[in-house]
Amino acid sequence: MNQRVNPGYGFGEFVLDVEERRLLREGVEIPVSPKVFDTLVVLVENAGHLIDKDEFMRRLWPDTFVGEDALARNISTLRKSLGETGDSQAMIETVPTRGYRFVATVRQVQFTEQPQKREGDSAAAQISPALAGATGKPQPAPKDASAPRGGEVIPNVARPRFPGTAFVIVALALGALAGLATFWLLSPNPAPRVLRMTQITHSGRVDTGLPMASDGSKIYFLERDGDHWNLMQTSVSGGEPQAVSAPFRNTIVLDVSPDHTNLLIGSFLRRNEHMPLWIWPVQGGAPKRVGEVTGYQAIWRTNGRQILYTWDDAIYQADADGANAHKFAATDGTPGFLRWSRDGRRLRFIVFARRVAEAALWEINSDGTNPHRLLPGWDALPQEFEGAWTADGRYFLFDSKHAGTHDIWAIREVKSLFRRPSTQPVRLTAGPITLGWMLPGRDGHTVFVVGVDWKNELVRFDLPSHKFQPFRPDLHARYIAYSPDRAWLAYVHTENGVLARRKLDATQPLDLTPPGLRTWDPHWSPDGRQICFTALTEKGLDKIFLISADGGTPRELFPDKGNQDEASWSPDGKFIAFVSSGDAAAPGPSSHVIQVLNLATNELSVLRESRDRRGPRWSPDGHFIAAITEDGHGLVILDLRTQEWTKVTEGTFLVGNYWSEDSRYVYYQDLLAPNEPLYRIRVSDHRQELVTSFEDYLRGAVQKATVVGTAPDGSPIILLDRNQADIYSLDLDLP
Repeated sequence: MNQRVNPGYGFGEFVLDVEERRLLREGVEIPVSPKVFDTLVVLVENAGHLIDKDEFMRRLWPDTFVGEDALARNISTLRKSLGETGDSQAMIETVPTRGYRFVATVRQVQFTEQPQKREGDSAAAQISPALAGATGKPQPAPKDASAPRGGEVIPNVARPRFPGTAFVIVALALGALAGLATFWLLSPNPAPRVLRMTQITHSGRVDTGLPMASDGSKIYFLERDGDHWNLMQTSVSGGEPQAVSAPFRNTIVLDVSPDHTNLLIGSFLRRNEHMPLWIWPVQGGAPKRVGEVTGYQAIWRTNGRQILYTWDDAIYQADADGANAHKFAATDGTPGFLRWSRDGRRLRFIVFARRVAEAALWEINSDGTNPHRLLPGWDALPQEFEGAWTADGRYFLFDSKHAGTHDIWAIREVKSLFRRPSTQPVRLTAGPITLGWMLPGRDGHTVFVVGVDWKNELVRFDLPSHKFQPFRPDLHARYIAYSPDRAWLAYVHTENGVLARRKLDATQPLDLTPPGLRTWDPHWSPDGRQICFTALTEKGLDKIFLISADGGTPRELFPDKGNQDEASWSPDGKFIAFVSSGDAAAPGPSSHVIQVLNLATNELSVLRESRDRRGPRWSPDGHFIAAITEDGHGLVILDLRTQEWTKVTEGTFLVGNYWSEDSRYVYYQDLLAPNEPLYRIRVSDHRQELVTSFEDYLRGAVQKATVVGTAPDGSPIILLDRNQADIYSLDLDLP
């Protein structure tokens, strides 16, 4: 008796039986209406190609006039049947105004159907002993040897007619199975959990925000050391970290080659900038440049012959020698923290969006197809950060600010008969310190993380005595600004970024901005009635606001004009100078320019030759504006009477320029010079003087010292970053 073969298609967990008009997910049939089924067939048979709306109408309703809303309803229903939620388009991509495209990978499959029993056939001929199970139900037949290469043969066996005794046995067995299924559905899955946490390093100086790397026995990481970073290594089992004799002043290990013979490294001047990429042999020797390739981060492909690296709006791929560089995948934002699945078939990464304040997990196939959000709808504004698969590939771990807390979460990746599929991430940690920047161990149940205990302190450098003094220990704040009458302080809460003000005797405190609006850089108006500040809006833009010193609703100055930052009042209170990056909706990066707002007329003007200059600060006498070049290397001053710019000094990375009360000096800090010194320069002859350095602090537990304001006498107020960051090992129970 011949078997009948039905054509079909497979994609992901789904199988489409065209002949029998069935859609199955992991063997379970999903009911769909005839028109929805026909819609899916049209999409799958033309996978990868755009099907315009007119073609759909001709195929689905050849003799009937219906509106496009009927097609839209079909697509919406089909998305739900395929498990797509929110804005996910993992399988069906909408091409606005044109049509739809099936973007999931499709494979060809075939279904075999046993013929029905004919008169005279014996029961043994109908159900062979080899295919009969304990329940009496026929079992899947072996794959048909005639199936085409790359296809699958899926048996579709007809139900036989059982004699009475067999029927009773089957009914009992089915009842038992139903009970087991109910227990399986209702019983909670055992949750993954942290069994113990062990501190691996004890220096407190591990730098955060940069990836770690490991060859299985050692962990490579960075420690900030004043004006540079040291490349360190430590054993995965703990012990005293050792400095690595690195080829560059600032060297970071981005990844270890699959055969553990080479390190993929970057050389950098400042964090979070494009780096030249190099390959450095583990056994030592000179590093070899990866062609002309530069990027933020990079990772080896699992074959060890190519690398992937990130740029502002895409992931790129190149050979290990830098040849054949090309775009691997475009991203709507800056990608980072690339991680391969254990089988090398999927890549996961973070996309830091350009126009929205979000960081979201994405996934893409190894051939660059099917890019999609990993957790659509889990958070309205996702704040998902770096992640990693466990070594056995059973779980994916990531850290996220979900529901107001910053924790590590786990997603079960491998499904089994005895475990229900995991539909939501499970939280693994809940403080008290912040954990992130993950690196999986070799054993499958260990993950290494950086734990941070955030601590800051304010000090004042008294100019007359040249000594550091405590500054208001009760004030947990940054960005300090005194009112013109010296009676009030404006500041930003360290914990939540809320702008507040209070009197110098700590009375009459008032939060001026609502929770959730992250603010910085406050400045009082010369009459003391208003405060201007910068805040990060819900759209991910830096915007300048004005608010009354007595409270009220903040007023956004430029709702439709891109990013603005670093505002400065003119001494007469009639103008505000600020940095603008143009229209954020325009394609491509925007250069910075200094603009001036006339508060009386609401007119904007651009300072001449101010492109790519930052941090404008008006002198108290109103004659000058000081600024810093975009690369941070130069301090420049504009004489408003002659409209001429003059470069008055150079440095490594200059920040925080401000004027003395008599307008004779400009103060500035060089954050990447040894000991992060604070200088002042005399405007008349450009004579430079060292005011102080922070050597004693930086030799201790302080990671960074930054000027965040000035006292009424011009003495700088400094924020000491005492964050304690170390590597920890988490021993996990991953059922």
